[in-house]
Amino acid sequence: MGIPFLAFAIALNLSIGQLANTLKVPLYLDSIGTVMIAVLCGPWSAVTAGTFSNLLAAAFGTPQMAFFVPVVVAIGAFTAFLARRGWFRRWYLVLVGGLLQGVVAALISAPISAYVFGGVTMGGTDFLVLYFRSVGNTLIQSVLMQGVISDPLDKMATYLIVFLLLRSLPRRLMNRFSGAPHLVTPESQLPGDALPRS
Repeated sequence: MGIPFLAFAIALNLSIGQLANTLKVPLYLDSIGTVMIAVLCGPWSAVTAGTFSNLLAAAFGTPQMAFFVPVVVAIGAFTAFLARRGWFRRWYLVLVGGLLQGVVAALISAPISAYVFGGVTMGGTDFLVLYFRSVGNTLIQSVLMQGVISDPLDKMATYLIVFLLLRSLPRRLMNRFSGAPHLVTPESQLPGDALPRS
């Protein structure tokens, strides 16, 4: 199950991330696979999936993605940390976790975006950087403000999508992953085909 699922997570990151980039939406949505594998398998698998996703994206036409590997490392590690503490059991904890994850991602990605790419990465969030620059902010301030706005929204959406996907999986399948015990609330551990809904 390990290698095929890892490949699936990478494909999910690349396909949805590319779609969001093509449509120029102000979200990235390129870490859904990383978050899912962090919840189900733990931090090392998530870091592996995220790193390979970014390197493959760089190889296939988005070279700037290679510079953001530290961000996906943080996403994998932080998500696994929250998941192991039961934060993916309830939708409201998922949203709070996504918000916190977004702030962490913004703090790590802002210096990379500002100092390596001048704040322009050809993504759907570039217009926010340009706007903040136009009203008199410095480059690093503009990139950080853009990150603090878009990253929490992106990670909250990503976390919620993963939460809903996991809720739809049969419990027989879920039980094959080490993270399964952290997804079921104590009062809902009853026989059934799918994880119970909160």
